[in-house]
Amino acid sequence: MLPKDPYEGELSASPVGYIVYGPDGRLVSFNERIGELFPGFIHNDMIGKTREEVRDILRTYEPAAVKALNRLDEISDLSAEDGIFEFGKGRYCALDDLALPDGSTLTLIRDLSEKKRSLDSIARMERALSELANEEAIYDGTKERAYLIMTEVAGKALMATRTDVWLMNVDRTSLYPQESYWSPTGEHMELERLDKEVNPALFEMLAAGEPICVPNVKAVDFLKGVRSGDGREQDIKSILIVPIMRGPRVVGAIAAAEETYEREWRQSEIAFVSYLCDLILRMLEAHDRRVAEEGLRGFNEMLEMKVKKRTRDLEEAMETLKLAQEELVRSEKMASLGGLVAGVAHEINTPLGVALTSITHMAEVFEGFKRMVDTGRIKKSDLTNFMETTDEGTTVVRRNLERAAHLVRSFKMVAVDQSADDTREIDVGDYINEIVDSLVPTLRKKGVKVEAEAGGKLMMKTVPGDLSHILTNLIMNAALHGFSDRPDFDDKQIKVTAQAGKKDVIIEVMDNGRGIPEDIREKIFEPFFTTARSTGGSGLGLNIVYNTVYHKLGGSIEVGDAEGGGTRFTIKLPLENRKTAQRQKERAE
Repeated sequence: MLPKDPYEGELSASPVGYIVYGPDGRLVSFNERIGELFPGFIHNDMIGKTREEVRDILRTYEPAAVKALNRLDEISDLSAEDGIFEFGKGRYCALDDLALPDGSTLTLIRDLSEKKRSLDSIARMERALSELANEEAIYDGTKERAYLIMTEVAGKALMATRTDVWLMNVDRTSLYPQESYWSPTGEHMELERLDKEVNPALFEMLAAGEPICVPNVKAVDFLKGVRSGDGREQDIKSILIVPIMRGPRVVGAIAAAEETYEREWRQSEIAFVSYLCDLILRMLEAHDRRVAEEGLRGFNEMLEMKVKKRTRDLEEAMETLKLAQEELVRSEKMASLGGLVAGVAHEINTPLGVALTSITHMAEVFEGFKRMVDTGRIKKSDLTNFMETTDEGTTVVRRNLERAAHLVRSFKMVAVDQSADDTREIDVGDYINEIVDSLVPTLRKKGVKVEAEAGGKLMMKTVPGDLSHILTNLIMNAALHGFSDRPDFDDKQIKVTAQAGKKDVIIEVMDNGRGIPEDIREKIFEPFFTTARSTGGSGLGLNIVYNTVYHKLGGSIEVGDAEGGGTRFTIKLPLENRKTAQRQKERAE
């Protein structure tokens, strides 16, 4: 039976254990909480014992922090600042002495066991995060190593029986176990796949994107079907499942399970597992990036081999064109030239197509001229027209073959290969007109009208060949794809404008075609993205344009809607290309 409370019940109901010593230093009262903290304390004859005798009794609660308790002999008044004392296994308390007005001393004993466990848990998790921060497998995307380390570290930090990593398939119908660590044995075990048709409730809860905390698994039925690799259903008492989210989409989950007791999961533990989910997502992104880089590197090597071969083919084609200018009488050279041009990559079809169209026209003129010679009805005006046509045609051929050779060099821009082209000052308006004029024959054949307009005299120091490639690509892209859904449309228009900005030149390429859907606009500059794969599109044209504008000319390019429908590309280029000038300076040094 408890002694009478000298304070008339004011303290007896306190959730904190207390002991009251009289002015003479002997125990006069304590509450029931003391009995809960120290079983057997109530049954001892404690009334009248001195503080030293009480301390000796406290020492009997083994295993105690003996070294810490021995400090009690050196302390007259206790304070929580003296530290937390362990009384029995896992029981931690703080002791505080308070002087009362009548000369008595009140010793408060607060149970900090849960707080101590929480602090220990946080310390373990901090050590775990520090260990993971130095784990290269997470940041270089080595999945097997990352899963193994993360489950081990998480299992030890959470002191959970089992820690799993699961990934969900694309159609979200199954969870596939990646790794499972069992703390009692220190082994990594195999689990079976978990299907939505067996456990739809679990998949619905994961799709909500919120952590799933289950202190008592037997009280719920949505965890059925979780089995180990040997087919044994898991005997789980408590579980914490945190989904791995990529935006609004669940891609997997981390699970921490306890098989020995029902467990309440702390917010700090939930936050810890949530951070692990972020690490796994980061690791998966690093893995995907590494795989993509390896694939791109292999593709670039193959592409470079093809570029070298096609460069040789182009050189042969250019030599053939040179001979064709001198010997137009041999029409079979035209067929050979056409075959060579058709074999060159999609990205150089535009300039070679212009050259082929021009030469074909000259061949027709030549055949007509030859017939007049054979019949003896040739006139001086016929010879003059023939020479003018031949001169105009050969000029167009030469200009576009030079452009084709430049495109082959630019083809390597997929890997942002910097070109060694020289920089010079040009009149933007005149240069755009020259580009448009060279494309008129091809565009006229497609029923497309092109117009160039420049606001005054605009001088710019840049790489002319790159500007020609950019505008040619955009104009031909508009002609080829902008009107593909309405071939009979008789008002196909493309307009190229240039005007001066504060420190740059703004060039716009607009068409009145079908436009580009908003859902793919962000992708059109990505390498290998194309909506015309079935018709031979490679998906590299706009990516090369993007890299040329940004990385080589130091400008920017945006895509939007043109007034009245269609597409508008807006290019901003600096008046002086410092990037190319700097590269030329470095090469000279």
